[in-house]
Amino acid sequence: MKALFSLASLCFAASLSAATTFGENLDKTALTSVASVLASPATYLDKEITIEGTVTAVCTKMHCWMTLASDEAESRFRIKVKDGDMVFPLSAKGKTAYAKGIVKVWPQAEGKAEAYQLVPTGVEIAD
Repeated sequence: MKALFSLASLCFAASLSAATTFGENLDKTALTSVASVLASPATYLDKEITIEGTVTAVCTKMHCWMTLASDEAESRFRIKVKDGDMVFPLSAKGKTAYAKGIVKVWPQAEGKAEAYQLVPTGVEIAD
């Protein structure tokens, strides 16, 4: 009985620390900060990078985008997938996330400054 309780406790603890993943596996050894991307996004245009940040918002309709930031005062950087490719949970807000993908131009309304976003091939939301 004691062994069964220990096994159940171990399984419960493992489930609490499991991450939510989408798409490709991530190599987190070469991370690019959100601040670096925001400082000069054109430098990263059409390049594959892996970023880390805190999820500050999640799309509430199709769950197709999230915004990440390195700290509270920092601007947010959007990651966006085609509707249905990955479905980001609303519970991700406030958690650390990693995203690997290609930096692309994010079309804006006429007269607005050019913006950028990451089109991810893999995302991990740490629990």
